[in-house]
Amino acid sequence: MNIGSAVILVTTAGSQTGSTLAGHFSSLGATVVVCDTDKRLLNETYQRCRGVTDNVHQYPLDDHSIQSIHQLFNFMDSTLNSSPDVLINSFTAEAMPDIFDQGASHVFSQHLAMMANTLFSFGQATAERMRNEKKNGVIVNVIGHTENKAITGFDNASSMVAGFTQSWAKELTPFNIRVGGVVPCSEKNGQHWAEVQDEVIRNTEYIVANDYFSGRVVAA
Repeated sequence: MNIGSAVILVTTAGSQTGSTLAGHFSSLGATVVVCDTDKRLLNETYQRCRGVTDNVHQYPLDDHSIQSIHQLFNFMDSTLNSSPDVLINSFTAEAMPDIFDQGASHVFSQHLAMMANTLFSFGQATAERMRNEKKNGVIVNVIGHTENKAITGFDNASSMVAGFTQSWAKELTPFNIRVGGVVPCSEKNGQHWAEVQDEVIRNTEYIVANDYFSGRVVAA
């Protein structure tokens, strides 16, 4: 895919990884739409991207429901006359509770449900639009991070991303829609988080640009 001519939607764009990905694709000449439920962080990302290009738009979401996502697409239709060519489906892995925590079961279920709902809702809605409009689209599921303590959530989130990525790729290949995933390594191996994030960005760009990549997850 030619990134410079693509319309790229970045979710959870107020997060560290989402913001960096939005800025990176803005620098490559893409038309970028950023969305998040956190208006303050979203606007910070928007202003950062505006320092690179005018081809960036922001949309604050009320929540991650299908209704809110469809309202986002309506905004893109009216503003850009286009739906996404690329979905950067990013989210931040939540730290998981200790197994001996008496309240662990409820918290664990809540965190997993929130991650799965966010990931699935954007993927489903975008894939439907791409199929209906016969777009050769790309969906990249990307796990972000904030700090070292969140590493306890990576294994669970990575398994979720791998499962969604592989199953979606099988379903969407007949419609020429590619699906990939990028997850940080569960161990840093001496790398700083900034280096890991650089790898996440590099691998996300590679998946978007490579027309033969689909159904696989890359560890950064």
